[in-house]
Amino acid sequence: MEMSLSNVSSPIRHFREIPKLGLLGSATPVEPLTRLGAELGAARLYIKRDDYSTYLVGGNKARKLEYSMAEVLRGKATAVITVGSVQSNHARITAMVARRLGLKCYLVLNGDLTARPTGNHLITKALGIEIIPVASRQDRLPAMEELAKDLERQGEIVARIPLGASDAVGSFGLTAGMDEIIEQEKALGIRFDAIMVGSSSGGTQAGLEVGKRLFGRSDLRIIGVSPDDPAADIRKVVMRVGGQMLDKIGGAGLNEEDIEIDDAHIGEGYGIPSPASEEAARLFARTEGILLDPVYTSKVGAALIDACRQGRFLPGQNVLFWHTGGLIGLFS
Repeated sequence: MEMSLSNVSSPIRHFREIPKLGLLGSATPVEPLTRLGAELGAARLYIKRDDYSTYLVGGNKARKLEYSMAEVLRGKATAVITVGSVQSNHARITAMVARRLGLKCYLVLNGDLTARPTGNHLITKALGIEIIPVASRQDRLPAMEELAKDLERQGEIVARIPLGASDAVGSFGLTAGMDEIIEQEKALGIRFDAIMVGSSSGGTQAGLEVGKRLFGRSDLRIIGVSPDDPAADIRKVVMRVGGQMLDKIGGAGLNEEDIEIDDAHIGEGYGIPSPASEEAARLFARTEGILLDPVYTSKVGAALIDACRQGRFLPGQNVLFWHTGGLIGLFS
C-alpha cells in the first residue's frame, strides 16, 4: 500500500511540501567506478552523475535553484540578483534559469572582466545579462545590496540569491538529492558508507547533512572537501544553514563534531589546480572516461584518491563520489 504524506513523519512531510521547480527533470544516475576502484585497490567506488544534469551540467547549482527560484516566483519578484566570480557556475545557471522564467537578472561578479570572454563568462554575455564588476569577493554583497535598493526605487520587486544559493532555501535541493540517493540505494541493493562532495559555500553539505538525518541515515558519512576555505569556517556555515533548514521543517539539530570537512587539498587556493587535483582529473578521464572540473570536482577526486591510498576506507565499503558538475570551467 502506498504511503500518503499524512502518514509520513512531520519533518519529512514539511520538507516535501516546500515549493520547487522541476529544473532537473529526472534523477541523475549512480554508476560504479569499477576501473578506478581496481586501479586504487580500494573500496567499492560509485559516482553520482550530476554532470549529466540540465542547464549545461548545472549540477548541484541547478538542484539548489529548483528551490530558490520557486521562492522567487512565490514572492512575485521581477528581478533577480546574485553574486560570484567571473567564472561562477552558479551565476551563469541563475542567469539561464532567469531568462527561461522571464525574469530580469543582474550578476555582481569579481575577477577579470576585461579579457576575452570564455567559459561561464562567455555564456552570460551571450544571454545579455547585465554584469556589475567589483574588485574583490568582499565587495560583492555591498554592491548587490546597493543595486537591489536602486532597482527597488525604480519599482522592481527584487530577489537576492546568495553565493551558490547556499541558504536555508536553496540547500533543500541537496536534501532532495539525498532522497534520490536513498531510492537509488534500494534499486542497487546497497547502502553507501560515505559520500565525498565539494563543500565551499556550505549549502551542498548542509543539504546532505539534513537529508541523512531526515531519512534515517545517521550511519552515513558526508565528507565535504574544501577547494578554498579552512575546515573550521565551512563547518560554521554548514551548522548555521543546516540548523536553519531543520528549524523550518521541525527536525533535530546538527552536532558540530559530526560535520566532516577535508581541507587538505586546497593547494594554492580557489580555482588553482594542484599536482594532486591534476592527477585526479587524469585518472578519472583515463580509467572511466569521466571529466572533472578544475575548481571543485578535481579536488574532491584528489581527496578520494588520497583516502583510498591511505586505507581510510575499509574493503567492502561503498563510497560515493558526488560529481557536482561545473565542467564549463574546462573551457575558461
